[in-house]
Parts: sequence; C-alpha cells; structure tokens
Amino acid sequence: MNSMQKLTVHTWPGAAPTIDDGVFVMGLATGEQREEARLQLRQALAEALGALFDVPPREIEIEASPGAAPMVVMPDGQRLHCSFAHDGGMSLAAVCFNGPVGVDLMLSEEVAGWEAVARDYLGPEATARIAATPRDERAAVFARAWTAREAHLKWLGVGLDEWPAHSQSSGATVTLDLPEGLVGTLVYVDGATSLIPA
Repeated sequence: MNSMQKLTVHTWPGAAPTIDDGVFVMGLATGEQREEARLQLRQALAEALGALFDVPPREIEIEASPGAAPMVVMPDGQRLHCSFAHDGGMSLAAVCFNGPVGVDLMLSEEVAGWEAVARDYLGPEATARIAATPRDERAAVFARAWTAREAHLKWLGVGLDEWPAHSQSSGATVTLDLPEGLVGTLVYVDGATSLIPA
C-alpha cells in the first residue's frame, strides 16, 4: 500500500473486514464514555474476527495489560497484534497479521497552546509545518501530525513521550479514510502473511 493512499475503515456492524496488505481497521460509533467505548469496541472486534475466521466470538480473547500493547488471542492460540483509539464518539480497532500495529484518532479542532504541545511532542519539523499552515487548516494539520506520532508510539509499544525519543519509524504509515472532522493514522508492518484466512 502506498503511504499516500487512504485506507478504508470498515464500519461495524457490517460485513467481515477486508484485509489489505496484512492489516484491517474497523470503526464503531460509540459514546463519549471511554470505558463503555472500550468494552463496545472489544466486543465488536471479537465479532468481526469471528466472522473473518468463522469462529465463535466468545472464543476470541483480547489481552491488555498496563504498559503493553494489546493482543488478540484466537481459539487456536494464534496471537494477532492490535491497537485501539477513541475520540469524537468513534472508536477504531486495527489488527495486523504481520507484526505490531498502532492506530490513533483525533477530532480536528483547535488545540489551545498547540505550539508548545507541538514543540514538546511533535518535533521541530512538524511544528514548523503546522505554523506555516493557514489558520483555517491548522487544526487538521496538527491532528494529522499528532495521530501519526501517537500511532507510531503505539506501534512501538511505548507511551507518549517528549520529542525526540522514539522519533524514527520503519513501519508503513497510512492516513485513514474517516468521516469529516476526524483524523486518523495507522502505522503497521506491511506485507503478506500465512496467518490471513483464505
């Protein structure tokens, strides 16, 4: 997949997700309550993977522990990398069949004190790019830079830290095709794998 392309986010409930280059991303309309959204998204992911692999969703486990990236454990013991994001009444789940994955989602809205935040977390190049953007487009450019950074850190399996720690990425970075007002980015290991169901 070319990093300039946008990856389609599969709306759930719906048909089983299509795997593109070893990865899929599903979106679910959720409420603003984060804990409820987390539970809804995990249930929806189990349902989508159950449809994809033709296994009962209740037999699919999602392991998540503080400081570690979440993993999906299939009934046969197969482990799949996954990542979650929530904002603006929407939740995303990404699954990669080849290795680590990170996804992030953000409302495209003005961030108070964005310059200090960008300097501290996004680095000098992103800060300069955002500053050079016309004011009416700045929120979207900031959101793209922020979600790319967060998705990269999730891909690495580390928490948010100040620039320049963890500033290099060898994963594929793709913009997500989302409803207007939302910006999302995916970072993953691309390529085919035998774990993908036929």
